[in-house]
Amino acid sequence: MTHGARTAATQAPGSAWVGRRYALGDLPALLWRERRLMLAVFLTLSVLGMAAALTLKTRYEAYSSVLVRLGQEYVYEPRVGDAGRGTSLDPGRMVQSELEILGAAPLKLRVIERLGLAQTYPDLARAYAKAATPAEKAAVMGRAVRAIERGLAIETAPDTPIVRARFSHQDPKAAALILNTLLEEYLIFRRTVLIDPGSPALEQQRQVFEARLADAEAAYEAFLTDNRIGDFAAEKASLSQLQAGVEQQRLQTDAQLQARIGRLASLSTQLDQAPREVVIYRDASGAPGARAQGEGGRWLGINPVHQALQTEKIQLTSEIGALRRAQAELKAQAERLTERRLALAALEPRFQELSLNRAVLQAGLRDFAVKEEQRRAASEIAARASENIRIVQRAAPPTQGKSLRGPVIATAFLVAAVSALFAGLLAMVLRPGLPTPQSAARTLDLPVLGAASFKGR
Repeated sequence: MTHGARTAATQAPGSAWVGRRYALGDLPALLWRERRLMLAVFLTLSVLGMAAALTLKTRYEAYSSVLVRLGQEYVYEPRVGDAGRGTSLDPGRMVQSELEILGAAPLKLRVIERLGLAQTYPDLARAYAKAATPAEKAAVMGRAVRAIERGLAIETAPDTPIVRARFSHQDPKAAALILNTLLEEYLIFRRTVLIDPGSPALEQQRQVFEARLADAEAAYEAFLTDNRIGDFAAEKASLSQLQAGVEQQRLQTDAQLQARIGRLASLSTQLDQAPREVVIYRDASGAPGARAQGEGGRWLGINPVHQALQTEKIQLTSEIGALRRAQAELKAQAERLTERRLALAALEPRFQELSLNRAVLQAGLRDFAVKEEQRRAASEIAARASENIRIVQRAAPPTQGKSLRGPVIATAFLVAAVSALFAGLLAMVLRPGLPTPQSAARTLDLPVLGAASFKGR
């Protein structure tokens, strides 16, 4: 059967193609027909893969590890009150937060700024030197940060406080230097993240409390001045003591007055009963002041008892007058003290309000001052040490490097072989005609009596 016959046999009238039937035994012969195409595809892809593998450079990987333990920065300290004080983060979340800090881009930028591009990536250092604008320089620094991110690998195992870090670089010394510098900067950088020494919240709140306390103090002093009070509590206690003393004096004065009034009444009765004159017997010459009363030398004179009673009555009357005046004065004093105490009682609610507001603000200001000092002390301590974060193993320059040339070449050969096979199968399917007598017999469902080789023109 000629080539033209095979073609006609697989194409029905009206350009309708008839589906060809193949068997596994046909594949070697069919693929052999496409050997030139397959070889071309295989060689092309293999050469490209080998060229790409030859551009890869040997990279050296440095190792280090860090121990993460619970620290003060993970213990909750409320800014106001004591609710929840001492609550700490669980170890798993604590390690995850440290991983996030260790993988932060600003940390890598700090490493580059500390070491410089000449020690980290010399190629980028030359590009940075050629950059003319700040934007171009920033772009070069961004490329350096991304290079560190590509070379850095951070790992941790569940339920363990150990964080392992790996960094690969073309230069073994640079790999160890960059990784060690990264860990050193991490110990510094994490303090700025977890402990915020420059946070103005406490200071601002303290200033607010100071202003409010100044207003409360002014209102308190104005209240005392307007009401002529030096010390409210002391004056209240003094008024109570004074009124008690006045009441005691009033009781004593009343008792003395009643006693003297009673004595005066008794004395008046005695005075009425005592005669003003009495008979005095004297000699014939007589006594001055006496007058004769008949014969026998009887003489009348002033009764000394009546005179003594009269003197006592005058004295009692004077004392009663003085006691009455004292009683009136004590009563007036008691009334004034009562009025002052009532006035203080009326002012006491306002005084208590001002005093309570003043005391609350003083206590709040004291608490904020204490917390501010504690936070400042904690920041200063944290700035000098990170006892809960320790570098277990520092990175050392690796002695053996890793190259991806072998895996890349093997992958390139595998991809080239698969691609060549796929190209051969595709060409086999797309080639017109019936390539073998067996496929012709299966496709046309007719026996093949003979086959002749085909020669092109």
